[in-house]
Formats: sequence, C-alpha cells, structure tokens
Amino acid sequence: MSHYPALLLGVAVACILAIFMAGCTQTPGTGTGSPSPSPTTPGTQTLTLSEEDNGKNVTVSQGSEISLVLPENPTTGYSWNLSHSTGLTLISDDFIPPGTQLMGAGGSHEWVFHASGKGDQAVHAEYRRPWVKAGTIAYQDLEGGFYGIVGDDGKKYLPLDLDAQYRQNGMRVAFEYMEAGDVATIQMWGIPVNITFIEETETFDLVVKVT
Repeated sequence: MSHYPALLLGVAVACILAIFMAGCTQTPGTGTGSPSPSPTTPGTQTLTLSEEDNGKNVTVSQGSEISLVLPENPTTGYSWNLSHSTGLTLISDDFIPPGTQLMGAGGSHEWVFHASGKGDQAVHAEYRRPWVKAGTIAYQDLEGGFYGIVGDDGKKYLPLDLDAQYRQNGMRVAFEYMEAGDVATIQMWGIPVNITFIEETETFDLVVKVT
C-alpha cells in the first residue's frame, strides 16, 4: 500500500507534462482568437454602358472591363450583330432572358470586354435579322448623281425605285429585292433591282479610349 502515493504522484506529473507539451506545440493561428485577415486584391474596374451611351466616347484604363447591355428580343427574329477592334478582348457574350413569363417578352444582351490594348478602340453593333441582306446607301456623283446600295456581300445594287427617305449617304439598311432583268440604265453602275423591302438598320457605336 505504501507504493500507491508515489505511483499516483508519477501519473500526475506525467499528465501535467503532457498538457504543457501540447500547449507548446499548438499551431499558431488555430487558437480560439480570430485569425488575421489575408490581404485582398483590389477588384477589376468595370464600366457599365447601355443603349443611352450610343455614339459616345468613353475613356478607361488598360486592364479594366467594359460591360455593354442592350435590349434584345430574339422572338422577333432580330438580334445584335456586334463587331469590335482588336484592343478590346471579348470575355463573355450572353443573352439575359426577360424577368417575366409573358409570351414574346424581350430580354437583353450583355457583352463584357477586357481593355487589353491602349489607344482608340471601337464597338459597332447592328440590330437586324441576320438572313436579310444588309448594306450601306452610297451617293454616286455620276450622270447627274444617284443613290445605290453597297452590299455587305461585296455587290453593288442600283435601286430603280428607292424611296426618298432612304436617299441618305452612309445610311445602313436591310433590304430585299428582285433583279430588274435586262433593264438599260444611264448610270452603268451596279445590278438594277426593284426593292421589295427596305428598312433603316438600328445601330450602336462606341469609341473607347484606353489609357
């Protein structure tokens, strides 16, 4: 019986040493206190633009982002045909559905660009039906002057019945036609056609100066 107190004392000392060693080897930062916050990287600057910014000049810093949101309703057959200069890198291109279940409701289209190259950059978009021919009204100062259409397909069209509202040099139009056949014209320019459908194309233009 005399050995029990000594044995109990040894066990107690061993427990105290074990607790002490555990406290000394505890990993820093894993205690009950709040951990120190890690440094954060500042977010990328984003410029958001809409249809109200059509025709504007904007300035952004190189490395920033540009979000362009335009209304679009694919159920009508119309959609945006967008092009941009090489100094703007397209990083996303998404259609955003309408927030309603109403049949035929329109949504919006968002493009996000990365301003990768310095200098003057540009964005051009046209809202039209992609299967309808498109072109530019061009005034020709020949034979007393007349208006033709330079098609995006590389062909020249000479409308025989172009309405006065479309006689504007540089106007973008979508059009359908029937060839006029063996019709002799004094203009000697392009393919003589009878216009069966024509409308001015809605456009969006933006000049972006990247510094």
